[in-house]
Amino acid sequence: MLRRSASPSALRRRRPGTRSKAIAVIGALAIGAPLTLLGPASAADPSPTASGKAPKGSCTAPKDWSSCVQVTTRLDRAPSVGQRARLDITVDTRVDLSGARVQADLPAAVDWASAPAGWQFKDIGQLLPEDGGTVHRAQRTIDLAAGKTLRFSLPVKGVKAAATSVRARVDGTSAEPTDRDEHMQLLTVGATPAASHLGLDQRRNSTALHQLPDGVELTPAKPERPFEPVAARTKLPKPHSDDAPSTEPSAKALSCVTGTVGYTEPGGAHPSPNIQVEAWDDDSFGGDDRLDSALTDGSGGFRMCFDNNDTSGGQDVYVKVRTESGLWRIVEDNFFGRDVYEFRSGQRDDIGDGRTVDFGRIAPGDQTMNRVFHAYDLANQAKNWTPGECWDSRDSGDCRRMEIVYPDDDDGDGSRYQWGDKSVWLEAAAPDDRTDTVHEYGHAVMADVYEDNRPPAIDNCSPHAMDTRSSKGCAWVEGFANFYPMAIFNNDEYRGWHVEDTTSYDSGDDTEGRVTGSLWDLMDPSGERYWDHHQESAKNAIWDTLLDRRSNTFQEFWTHRGQEGHDVGSGPGGALYQNGIDYGFRNQLTDGQSKTLPTPDPQHNYRYDTTFRFWSVVALRPPAGVDYDLDLYDDQALQQRLDVSLATGDTVDFIAVDSNARGPGDYYPVVKRPLGGTGTGDYRIEVADSGKLLIGSDTKVMNGADDVTAVWDTCPAAGTEVTITATPSDASQDAELFLMDSDPANANTAVRGRYAATASGTANGPGQAESFKFTSQGGCYGVVLVNKAGTGTYTVTES
Repeated sequence: MLRRSASPSALRRRRPGTRSKAIAVIGALAIGAPLTLLGPASAADPSPTASGKAPKGSCTAPKDWSSCVQVTTRLDRAPSVGQRARLDITVDTRVDLSGARVQADLPAAVDWASAPAGWQFKDIGQLLPEDGGTVHRAQRTIDLAAGKTLRFSLPVKGVKAAATSVRARVDGTSAEPTDRDEHMQLLTVGATPAASHLGLDQRRNSTALHQLPDGVELTPAKPERPFEPVAARTKLPKPHSDDAPSTEPSAKALSCVTGTVGYTEPGGAHPSPNIQVEAWDDDSFGGDDRLDSALTDGSGGFRMCFDNNDTSGGQDVYVKVRTESGLWRIVEDNFFGRDVYEFRSGQRDDIGDGRTVDFGRIAPGDQTMNRVFHAYDLANQAKNWTPGECWDSRDSGDCRRMEIVYPDDDDGDGSRYQWGDKSVWLEAAAPDDRTDTVHEYGHAVMADVYEDNRPPAIDNCSPHAMDTRSSKGCAWVEGFANFYPMAIFNNDEYRGWHVEDTTSYDSGDDTEGRVTGSLWDLMDPSGERYWDHHQESAKNAIWDTLLDRRSNTFQEFWTHRGQEGHDVGSGPGGALYQNGIDYGFRNQLTDGQSKTLPTPDPQHNYRYDTTFRFWSVVALRPPAGVDYDLDLYDDQALQQRLDVSLATGDTVDFIAVDSNARGPGDYYPVVKRPLGGTGTGDYRIEVADSGKLLIGSDTKVMNGADDVTAVWDTCPAAGTEVTITATPSDASQDAELFLMDSDPANANTAVRGRYAATASGTANGPGQAESFKFTSQGGCYGVVLVNKAGTGTYTVTES
C-alpha cells in the first residue's frame, strides 16, 4: 500500500479552511469530557517584517501550516442508526486568539446524543448536498493561547442511513485567513454496524448512478470557455466479448445508447465533460462484455453504438463511468494499490435491434461521491486553460497522465503534490474549494514541465504562508501554484487572500503571496493601481518562459523571461513592484503627467528622461502636515546621488536640472520618508521638461489641483534687470516661484535642489501673485513654478 512520506519530497500545502495534520490523542477521552490543556509543542518564532512587525502568518510549527490555528475532527467509529459514537475535536494554535469560535456541524443523519456543558446547540438549514436536511450545530467561544492544544469530546448518534460528512471549524475574531480553519470527515451511517463506514463507501450501492431530478439544471462550470475534447489524446478501451459465436441468423443491427453524465456540488449541478463512459452487456454466465467506450462531450453527453447480436436476444445494457481520460484520472488508494473509480447505471434488458436507448441524466446517488466527479472536472477545467495538447505542451505526443488520489484519509498534512511518485493527494473537503484542488494540480503541471527535476531551493517551506517569508525556492513553487487556479478561474482571490493588495505581506520574492500577486498583476487589467499599468496574456510570456526554462526561483524566472525576449521593462516591472518585488524597477515619469502614490515605505524609485537642452524639474508635494524628502540620482542602481531636497514639514520639495550644461539624459528620483519620520498619506510627484522659453509673457494652464510644477528657460542679456511674476486666476491657488542658476565652470551646479534657488517669490499666500527680481549674469536661467494648492490658471510674465 503506497502512502505518503513525511520527507521534503512532498510539496505539502496547509491553507486556511483545509485539514491540518492530526495531533495524536493522548489517552482516551470520555464522552462529554471537558477540554484538556496540553503544554506547548514548540515555541513560536515569528520573523520580523521589513517594518519590524511580526507577520500575521508567522506561526512556525513542525507541521505544514498556512493558518495559525488548526482544527481536526475524528469519529471513533461510523455510528449505525441508533448507535452512539464519539466526535473528538482538536484545536491547536501558534498565536493567541481571544474569543475564538469553535463550531461543529452534524448532518441530518447524525445528531447529538447529549448536550455537554459549555456548548450551545441549534438547528440550521442544509449547508451541503450530503446534509440531507437540517444541520445540527454545536458552538462555543474560547480563548486560545499560543502553543496550547485544546481537545473536546462530544457524543453523537446515528439517526438515519446516509452517506454524509461531519465538519468542524474554528474562527478568530479577525477576518484574516490565518485565523481560521475547518476540517471534514466523510462517513456512511448504515442500518447496521456492518453497513457503516468511515471515509468514502466503496461498496457497489455507493457507486451507483442515479437519475438527476427533472428540476436540476446542469450548467457548465466554465461556460465562458469553449469545450476542448481530449479524445484525440486518449486510447479508449476496445470492445471485447467472451461469448461463443451465435448460430442464430442476425441482421447485425446497430443499436445505440445515449445519456448525460453530471454531478452536484455545493454551488449547483454541472455536466461532466471528457469523462470515460462504457457500454456493457450483462451476462448471466461468464464475464460481462464491453460493447463500446467514449468520452463525454462538453455537455456531459455520450452516444455509443454496437452490434446488438446476443446469444440470448438483445443486449442487456448498462453504462459504466470511469474517472479517467488520457490526461488525468481520479483514483482510490487502497490495500491493493490504486484503482480508478467506477460508477454503474441501472440496466436496460433485451434492447431492440436498431434502437437508441437514452439512459437520461445520470450522476452519483451517493452525495459524497460527487466530490470524485468534481475533482475530475476541476482537472478538466485546468487542462482546458493550460495551452497545448499535453500538460507540458513541449511534449511530443506522449502526454503524462496526472494521477489524483482522493480522498487522502490518512491523518496528515492536507492536500499536496508528491514529487516522488508524481501524484496529487486531495483531502476530503478539497473539491469543495476549487483553488485548493487546482493549486495541487499546478504543482503537478510544474513537475511535468520540469521533467520531475524538483527545484533544489525548496527549503524553509514547512510551514509556509501567503504573507510570510519562507525561501526564494518555496515562494516560487508555491506562488506559481497559487496563481494557477487564479488564472484558470480569472479570480483575484486565493483561499480568502485577495492578492490585488499584498501591502501587508512581507516584502520580497521569498514571500509566496508577493510572487502570486506579481504573476496575477502581469496578466490582469492594467492601470487599476499605483504602479501596475501592464497587462499581458499568461499564455504568452509567463507560460512560454515556464515551458522553455527550468527556473528555480522567481528571480531566475524573471531573468529567463528576459532571455526569452519578453518584456522585463518598467511596464511589467511595475506589476512586480506593486507586489513588493523590486528587480530594478523605476517608475517612469513623463512631462506634465503627475502621479499620486501612497506613503513611501519603503522608498519609491522613479526615472525620467530629459529631451531638451533646457531646464527641467521634478517636484514632490507631500500630504498636509507630513514631511517626505526627494533625492535625485544619475544612475539606475542609485549609487551616484546628484542632489537632495530636504525641506521640512509639508513644503514642496523639488530638484532642477540644467540640461543646457549636462545635455539630455536619464535621471532617477527617489521619494522617501525622513529618518524617524512618522507621517503617512498620499503624495503627488511630477516632472516638467517642456523645453519652453519665457519671453515677455507666457501662460501655464493648470487644469486641476493635481498639477505640481512647471518650468521655463529665460536667457536675458548680461546686466539686464528682470522681474518674473506668476499671477493666479483663482483664490484657491497658492504659488511659489523660484529662479535656478548654474555655473558653467562647475558641473556640480547643474543640478540644484530647492535650497539652492538663486531667487524666490515673496510667499504672499493663496490667491496672491508671486514675483522676484534679478540681474542677469548671462546664460540661461530656470524659472520654476510650484503649485502648492488650488485649481486654475497661472499667468507667468517676464518684464
